[in-house]
Amino acid sequence: MPRRTRKEWLTEREAADLLGVRPSLLSTWRKKGLIAVHENPHRRGVLYDAQELIRIKQLADRLAQLGMPSPVSAAVRGRVPVRWLSRLLGISRQRIYQLTPGSLTWDHALTLIERRMSQNPALKNIYQTMKRLQTAVAEGVRQRVGRGEPPRASRTRTRRTKVAARTVGKPSQR
Repeated sequence: MPRRTRKEWLTEREAADLLGVRPSLLSTWRKKGLIAVHENPHRRGVLYDAQELIRIKQLADRLAQLGMPSPVSAAVRGRVPVRWLSRLLGISRQRIYQLTPGSLTWDHALTLIERRMSQNPALKNIYQTMKRLQTAVAEGVRQRVGRGEPPRASRTRTRRTKVAARTVGKPSQR
């Protein structure tokens, strides 16, 4: 680990306080590879890069100004909350999933907002703001890839797929 001053690294509790999230959520993001960490050489635990967390916090503050729920999570994951977009565009979540292949990324959200701008001119400001913020989100992804971290995986196995995996090959109990 390169030598840095104490203020450049934050403990898990300090990082959670900075972002305004629970330490357990921060730990989950760390385990999924969404946030880079370094082992603490002096004691148990990990240290978080303060500069990266400040960048995430600034991006989350901008997203909160748009009215986006859980803006820190949206900034870390690089995805747009479907419920928020559904309310913003006035279409159902099911329709959004039909229109977007895979997960709702920034590109997909911007495309949907752009299609609706002619019907609702108020969306133009939101579109322009999100377009500017998209570069900040993309920069965060590039930084993670540049560090050799694994790409973000969508949700790990859900409960339904775990149950299905356990029941494969078992005879029916009817």
